Amino acid sequence: HYVKKVQLNQTLEIPCLEDMTSENLSNYPLKWLVEENGRKEELVTKEPSCPAVYRNGSKLYGQRVLLGLDNALKIFPTKITDDGRVFSCHVVYHPERVQKSSTTVRVFGK
Repeated sequence: HYVKKVQLNQTLEIPCLEDMTSENLSNYPLKWLVEENGRKEELVTKEPSCPAVYRNGSKLYGQRVLLGLDNALKIFPTKITDDGRVFSCHVVYHPERVQKSSTTVRVFGK
């Protein structure tokens, strides 16, 4: 589990799996989720050789998320409501083998 600190109104970038290279990840389906009040909401899903699909059901993150290089999640601008949220990246290598990493975000003002 990681903690990422970011300044208010800046771009936050969270790597999917810290120790994996992008070429390994591009061959597998992956998804980014955010946990809010105990329930998980899907933000982005990506299948191999397909463009990323954004789940704009999220009122908080609808137009603010982007899948960056190496499948990192980019959020801009960061808001005070992002503080304490947990974002997780799930890579499905095999139906029984899913690798996950989660990151808690800490937002601070100037």
